[in-house]
Amino acid sequence: MSQIESPKSKESTLRVFVKRDDVVWNFVGTLISMGSNFLLIPLLVYFLSNEQLGLWYVFIALTGFAQLLEFGFTATLSRNILFVLSGARVLSKEGCDYASVEPGVNWHLFRVVLRTSKVVYAVIGLVALFVSGALGTVYVSSVTDGFLIEWSLESWCVFVVSIFSNLYFLYCLTFLRGVGDVAGENKAKTLARLAQFAITVVLLLAGLGLLGAAIGYLAYSIVMWAIANDLFRKHSEVQVGLRSDDVPVSKAEMRSVLSTVSFVAWRDGVVSFAWYGATQATSLLSSAFLGLAETATYSVMLQLASAIYNISSTYLRSCFPMFQSAYVSGDRKTQRSALEKGVSCYVAVYALGTIGVVLIVLPILALIREGFTCDRILFIGIAVYYFLLNQHSLFCNIIVSMNEIPYFKAYLASTAAGVCLSSVFCGLLGMGAWGLILGQAIPQLFYNNWRWPKYVLERIDLTYPSALANGFRWWFRKFCRKSDLEK
Repeated sequence: MSQIESPKSKESTLRVFVKRDDVVWNFVGTLISMGSNFLLIPLLVYFLSNEQLGLWYVFIALTGFAQLLEFGFTATLSRNILFVLSGARVLSKEGCDYASVEPGVNWHLFRVVLRTSKVVYAVIGLVALFVSGALGTVYVSSVTDGFLIEWSLESWCVFVVSIFSNLYFLYCLTFLRGVGDVAGENKAKTLARLAQFAITVVLLLAGLGLLGAAIGYLAYSIVMWAIANDLFRKHSEVQVGLRSDDVPVSKAEMRSVLSTVSFVAWRDGVVSFAWYGATQATSLLSSAFLGLAETATYSVMLQLASAIYNISSTYLRSCFPMFQSAYVSGDRKTQRSALEKGVSCYVAVYALGTIGVVLIVLPILALIREGFTCDRILFIGIAVYYFLLNQHSLFCNIIVSMNEIPYFKAYLASTAAGVCLSSVFCGLLGMGAWGLILGQAIPQLFYNNWRWPKYVLERIDLTYPSALANGFRWWFRKFCRKSDLEK
């Protein structure tokens, strides 16, 4: 536990609830992100060659790999910020020390966590800058035959800078998430995504090709940082609390907090590496086994499946801060309610989204460029894999919101097995893209897909069928009431 002592406080504890704005902005943010990605896909398909498009998704995959150096600190730090605001007087390595929870906020501990967060992200950003600049450059050079693809060198240089900015500026989103401002976090990401889309479109039309897309990606992090900083300053109660503590933050206090949060953070980081292997790493395997042209088609389908997940999981992800606050206060009823509504929403929207992509989006993409076709059956296979993978990931997010992470060894084992099987199926057996998907899906089906939903449901006295049934009933009543009011 952190050794920072807390004075008694007469202030009320800052409780976190899911507000209408949180859900609305989470949906808006997800829709804008998904919409901009959907609109960018045909533009990239039109303006970039197959090799450039495949290289773009290699860039995205490498950026995702660099993001792994964040190593679980975003979720862990934001969770501990929320714990402090919920009345925790000491930080625990696992779970929550309920004996230390009191009314009021220890603003000095709060300041220590914020200061520690900024230092952590600065170090992570610099490490990522060095690693991507060295090892990443070697890899990109190899798949482009020495940067012979047009704009490849310039684009990669911009991406290296954006890798640093995307990691360092995460501290802004961590602060907003920590104070339970889901709406603010999504406002920052949404407006930044719109700026990225607008800049990318202008530069593509100007003929900059791959470089224009790279500059747009860099713009996203800069705009997000500016907006998130401004929104955090508008939390007057938090700002007043921060100004009320004038005790200097010592390096010993920061080391104490870092030692405490690192216990779960490094495990969460291992899970992030495993998650990367189960998702974005398949694009790298595809470029190695199938070539950049086929990687372009495969990566587009992965992006569409990811977009469906993002929109379908929006409501449940909006409930995470409330779930964490309810966990600290021991409110089991609130935890069950959040899970029932969130999981039922995920299942229903994911099914509708998959049907929409198969019947509408894939045929449209086939019309944009001759020869650019997406196999519908393959996409359905990808969608099923992503549904199960992301569902157990959502349950694992709930587990880690309770400041414990029992699943990291299982994630490592299943991902290692998945990479090996995908390499065998795709490389040795020549199964193509199906080899990538089946190789990843089989290990997940054996354990993770069912184990972690069961773990959470047992903790809060629910079953999966009852959670879906209760959730569907709640949504049905909600829409019926809304319909009656409109009449």
